[in-house]
Amino acid sequence: KSKRHRVVRKQPPRNNTPATEARHNIYITSKTDFKAQLKRCQELLNTSAKEIYLHCMGFAVGRGLNLALRLVQEADGALGYAINTSTIRLLDELHPLSNSEDLSFRKRNNSALHIRIFNRSLFNVVVPSLPAAKTPTPATRSGPGQGSHFRRG
Repeated sequence: KSKRHRVVRKQPPRNNTPATEARHNIYITSKTDFKAQLKRCQELLNTSAKEIYLHCMGFAVGRGLNLALRLVQEADGALGYAINTSTIRLLDELHPLSNSEDLSFRKRNNSALHIRIFNRSLFNVVVPSLPAAKTPTPATRSGPGQGSHFRRG
C-alpha cells in the first residue's frame, strides 16, 4: 500500500429497481445494528412483502447469512431462502497526499451474496369470492316438463 494516496472507497453499484420494489432490497453492512436489520426484515415480511432480498459483500457476508438463517428459524417453516453468489467490481479513488500527483482510480473485485427470502405460506393465496348460492326450493308435485330438480326414486 502506498503512503502517497488516501483511499476513498466508493459505494458499490445498486440494483436499478422501481421505488416500490426497492424497499424489498436490503443492503447488509457491518456498520448497521443487527437487531435493527432483523426487525426491518420481519416487518416487511409480516406486512406487504412476499419476498425480500438481502445483499451483502465482503466482511458483511457472514452477517447476511446469520440474518437470513435467523429469519428462517424464527418463522417456523413459513419462510424459505435461496442464495446466489457474485463478484462485484468496485472502484476506489486514490486521492494524492501531495499536490504534485493527480487523482487516480483502482479497480478491485469483492465477493457478494444475494439472499432471497420468500414466504412459503399458502395463506397468502388470494381466493376469489364465489357468487351467492341459490337455496333450492322444496320439490312440489308437478307434471312433466315443469321441471323440479328433485326427483323421487
